[in-house]
Amino acid sequence: MHWRARKALDRLQDRWVRQGPRTVLWTQPTAHLGNFLYDWMHAWDQRRQGVDMVCLRTPAMDRWLPVFGEAATELLVEPDDVRLTDRREKGLHNEFGPHFDEHVLARFIKDFLEPTGVLDMNRVPESLRVREEDVVINVRRGDYVTNEANWRNYGFDVDDYLRVALSRSVDVGGPVRRILVVSDGIAWCRQHLAWLANHCEVLDFEDSGQPPEVHLALLANSSRLILANSTFSYWGGYISSWRTGAPTQVVAPWFHIRTDLGGAAWQLDPRWTIVRDIPTNWALPDVVPG
Repeated sequence: MHWRARKALDRLQDRWVRQGPRTVLWTQPTAHLGNFLYDWMHAWDQRRQGVDMVCLRTPAMDRWLPVFGEAATELLVEPDDVRLTDRREKGLHNEFGPHFDEHVLARFIKDFLEPTGVLDMNRVPESLRVREEDVVINVRRGDYVTNEANWRNYGFDVDDYLRVALSRSVDVGGPVRRILVVSDGIAWCRQHLAWLANHCEVLDFEDSGQPPEVHLALLANSSRLILANSTFSYWGGYISSWRTGAPTQVVAPWFHIRTDLGGAAWQLDPRWTIVRDIPTNWALPDVVPG
């Protein structure tokens, strides 16, 4: 069926057929953890208020369901189990303010995420645990650089940003004892970010091959963070802010993606320390950093 005809049929079904009591959040199949957690939070909060709402289960969630357990499974519906009468709510639920605030986040973290054990410190190896005077830097690589379209949308000069972000971190948190770099491209970080050693007593790169859930727990249990323009990073910042009660210790880039809102990130907690300007003005470097 032609896509125009499919959209017209969808509109008719939304108006005349999909008027049942249950709403299904139509999670995008391309959404990974940081993205679908926003849908989970929205559905969980609505269910808490008595609304019959679930999220569509997508293949990207399969990797995470054993980690989150039954609590997550209860929020989901299999594609084959979507009813003809189910309302379908498409779109994103990830804008701080209109879609959620620090109070919704606090409830979701305390009553949903924490009981799953995902955030437990005991997930983090002893060598990766940090102290209050340490800074954890999350660098997003992966398909942000291997996919050309993503690079053009999300790319910026990482060195340029980190120099400013480190200065801001010192302003709000004092001198840095240790910097720990956590990334999905740690080999590149080790090769290109050795200059960070000039800004701390100890520079470490998390290159022990820990899975993403350990990295999430690491960020969640760190009081001083420098985030990437990534939803995984943002969730680390949300949880750290809730746990420490010191959101200003989370440093985040103003920039998220070139295609929306002039580049401004809409997911940021306004209590964070936001890096609004860097010398290269968030411009895309001429060459993809290899």
